Amino acid sequence: MNTRSTHIPQLFSRAREIWPDFEDRPQQEAMAHAVARALGTRSHLIVEAPTGVGKTLAYLIPAVLHARSAGRKAVISTHTKNLQEQLFCKDLLLVRQLLGIDFKAVMLKGRRNYLCMTRLRNVLASTASMFNEDGEAELHRINRWSEKTTDGDVESLGFVPRPEIWDMVCSEPGVCRPKICGSRCFFQRAREEARAADLVIMNHALFFTLLARQDAEDRFIFENDFVIFDEAHTLEAVAAASAGGRLSRNHLSGILWRLYNARTRKGLLSRQKKGVKSLCTRTQEQVQEFFDEIYQAAVSIDQRAYEGRSRVIRVRNSHLVLNSLDGPLQALQVELKKVEETTQDGTLKQELNAVRSTLLDVESAVDDFLRQSEPGFTYWIDCGKNRDENVTLCSSPSDVGEFIGPRLFREEASVILTSATLSVNGTTEYFQRRIGAGAVQPLILDSPFDHSRQMKLCIARDMPEPESEEYARALPSRIMQSIDRSGGKALVLFTNSSLMRSMAELLRGSFEERDVRLLVQGPERSRHVLLEEFKNDVRSVLFGLDSFWMGVDVPGESLEHVVITKLPFAVPNHPLIEARLESIAQRGGNAFLEYTLPEAVLKFRQGSGRLIRSRMDTGMITVLDSRILRKSYGRVFLTSIPRCPVELISSDGESEYLPSDEW
Repeated sequence: MNTRSTHIPQLFSRAREIWPDFEDRPQQEAMAHAVARALGTRSHLIVEAPTGVGKTLAYLIPAVLHARSAGRKAVISTHTKNLQEQLFCKDLLLVRQLLGIDFKAVMLKGRRNYLCMTRLRNVLASTASMFNEDGEAELHRINRWSEKTTDGDVESLGFVPRPEIWDMVCSEPGVCRPKICGSRCFFQRAREEARAADLVIMNHALFFTLLARQDAEDRFIFENDFVIFDEAHTLEAVAAASAGGRLSRNHLSGILWRLYNARTRKGLLSRQKKGVKSLCTRTQEQVQEFFDEIYQAAVSIDQRAYEGRSRVIRVRNSHLVLNSLDGPLQALQVELKKVEETTQDGTLKQELNAVRSTLLDVESAVDDFLRQSEPGFTYWIDCGKNRDENVTLCSSPSDVGEFIGPRLFREEASVILTSATLSVNGTTEYFQRRIGAGAVQPLILDSPFDHSRQMKLCIARDMPEPESEEYARALPSRIMQSIDRSGGKALVLFTNSSLMRSMAELLRGSFEERDVRLLVQGPERSRHVLLEEFKNDVRSVLFGLDSFWMGVDVPGESLEHVVITKLPFAVPNHPLIEARLESIAQRGGNAFLEYTLPEAVLKFRQGSGRLIRSRMDTGMITVLDSRILRKSYGRVFLTSIPRCPVELISSDGESEYLPSDEW
């Protein structure tokens, strides 16, 4: 078999024969055709495939066939761990059954996810000098796990190890190498399996991390490969984070404590002479002083940091503070080099070499941040409400498209991008511009669901402006009015955490009176736990923030109502957003129309898309922001979701339907 699109109808006919429940979806077959053609011609493709299309099989089938017939490796990149696991554990099994051919697929993660047996063995031999009694007990738990695990993935460990423990046993460049570790090491084994595989599943963050390390211009991650990005709507954010830099006080302190911690008297250098241990301690003190100066400089830029209202401060000018770390870090590296050259302990030699390499990277990162050496980058400081909390130096390319576009969309190297939400106003031009894919061919598929029958859009017609005090006073009653219409079973989406928490406190009693359980996103429970509780209790309501606007899949009775409290316009209080808006304004563009509105529309589509997840689902979307009716841009939001009945509801409960020709 090969990837010629003429074979696609035969494959889907066979799918209907072997799977009685397989639904005939023309959109799925059309997408598979398009992917097969793009791979066959080594061209690029963007596909918007709404929920229900079955896009996973639509790209996996041609990807596997092309990988096998053309001898090219398929790299499948996703954003969420859930989709990675679904692809590997479920969808690929279906593809094997359908195609009837043998192929090798692996799931690859970043190296720090894997246990290194060489490092584990080394640290077990010197636990007395490295850890206290609790640390030793945890280390032995990891050792017992290592004897039965098949993949060495920290996700399967069964508990969350302390960072200082896992840092000493995970795979790390310089220590974990093929010549040293061989096939005993889980990371080296995973890497070799990935090289030999026909298909490799990874996440976006790992993809862009690996891409940044490639020197060759004719490949992505592996020689002669191609890549398919699922959940492609997250690419810009992930690529920006991967291309930028982050260095925190806590991270640098952890590196130095790994060498020697004066409080516990443990560390790699605990058995060395007093001089080198004192140097570690002095360097640690200088790190604290340096980041204190950074915090004070940040406060001088933005006084709100003192008032606990702002934690992200943009740095527009170079040399914010003097580089007081350069000398201490260099001096420490010199002393570590001396210990390496004189010690007879091979393990210590390897570990110190790795730390020296890390400190060299730190030295470069500090210098780059203070000099603002990268043109086209935005620089900022992420800090807590007071000087005792962590402080992080951050940077990122302001225009990700210019940065990654030329590296991704090259000749003779296919890139397929797909997601349920990529278009604004019926075109993918905005998405393409943001990721540097201007010349890529788009395909926008329609939904296989009958939204005119399955869904209704409700709009609060007389809500005050969201920035007014009247809005905050009106919101509680309008939320409860919405909840009463569906008897719970609702996901209520917020754009502001303080507003969400205040609404939760105000309405908790009202929910209890109705015997409806209120679940609120917060640090107390993980997102996964909240979603499971929401799915299992059909009378519950979930209040959620940004992460619940996307990636939430709750088909059936548990979710029959999505309430959008406010149109999701991003507040330009993050340096990257601010820089992007400034760039548009500087070239004479309209920042609202070119960036703010498209971003909000895409997020609105993602939030609305949480409702209808199958042909059997029914429900309503309620928008508690009447700007969607009053403002000229409201039509862009209205037409961004599938056509369905639109009901206008007033505060007293009266309602009328909007004539279909008005939107």
